[in-house]
Amino acid sequence: MSTISTFPGLVGFYVLTPDGQFGFFDQDNKFVVDAMLTKTFGDYNKRYLMAYLRNPEQGNFRLAIIHRTQEKRPWGSECLFLEKHIVRRLYPVTGMTTDVDLTSFQKKNREKSIYRGMELFLEYKDGSNPDVPIYCPVLYDRGTMLDDYASVLDRQVISADRETPVVEVINLLAAIPVAKRNTTEIGILKEKIYHGSVKKGMRKSAEFTLIEDIRRNAESGKERNEGDLYGDVDKRSERQVTLDALPSQGKTSAGSAEDNLIRNIGSSLVGHPEPADMATLKTFTRFRGLDHEKLEAIVAQCLIYKVPPGTKLLERGTRDTWNLYLLEGTLQLTAADGGEKLIDGGTGNASNPVSSLKPRMYTVTSVTRAAFLWIDDKLIEKIAGDKPTFQRRDGLA
Repeated sequence: MSTISTFPGLVGFYVLTPDGQFGFFDQDNKFVVDAMLTKTFGDYNKRYLMAYLRNPEQGNFRLAIIHRTQEKRPWGSECLFLEKHIVRRLYPVTGMTTDVDLTSFQKKNREKSIYRGMELFLEYKDGSNPDVPIYCPVLYDRGTMLDDYASVLDRQVISADRETPVVEVINLLAAIPVAKRNTTEIGILKEKIYHGSVKKGMRKSAEFTLIEDIRRNAESGKERNEGDLYGDVDKRSERQVTLDALPSQGKTSAGSAEDNLIRNIGSSLVGHPEPADMATLKTFTRFRGLDHEKLEAIVAQCLIYKVPPGTKLLERGTRDTWNLYLLEGTLQLTAADGGEKLIDGGTGNASNPVSSLKPRMYTVTSVTRAAFLWIDDKLIEKIAGDKPTFQRRDGLA
């Protein structure tokens, strides 16, 4: 069995095989060939691999490696570790040359969740050629172990590294001149890679509850990483979304409006939540003034939820610290006097969270299928260092 198929978080990611085929592993660990892309890129793929395998340590072919870590990470155990030349490009430092070691900030950003790493590659733009694709990341398995990358790691090799399998992330565009990268075929490949990795709806393994996500601030921080109380919200490769249980600490009284509401949403979710991106956050007033680093930190904790028509999303009179940011669909807001208003995703009225004043002034129900973010204000305040100043005309507070 391929090493790639043993990583639950890599289900659906595009893979290049040693014989030049394109495809991906499905949830049953079966390799599915993409016949169209294999036919389109088949000859090129074989030439590309010949060039890469002559000396894998040289050139700009390899973007990163993926392996399981011994230590805990905020996103889980499956870790994407960037090559140094890629770190320098993604996180440039003015006046710094390749002869100088990475800065502490660059070293900190070498490790990513596999989804955040793939998103960075796919959305990266060169300032001098913003319309030209730079990275087209695909997975490749050379049958290597982590100790084979001693020159890449920021630490000494340990005994466990000899038994830690590695999957490589390589840039399929590395052998294509920049002037020849704006083709329909490359665009199709990038789109498929994006939807297979960054926009994945599948998250496997350990249980994750929506209640835990939106009410994490109520839990005790004593047994958590004090530096990042929200750090484990993004273990998307190791979770399925369920709402069967309340957190063991800090839960509200049984049968409360909030508990009943969350259970109702949980039973109504369409598919699995998907990770958000920075462009999504920037559609909301609260996030437009934040820099790249703060946006990245917030979006790493965000998931997009989808519900069908008729789902009650917010209850009038509730007091809590989380808010609903509407992305798509139409919601109905009902006031205490029975007055009703509608709000549509993507409009000016949806640029702030819906019914954000506490206690809430409206009961909110989906009129159509709706997509939205749940974001806790305490998380935003922790990262952005400010408090919300929502205008009533936006989001109908």
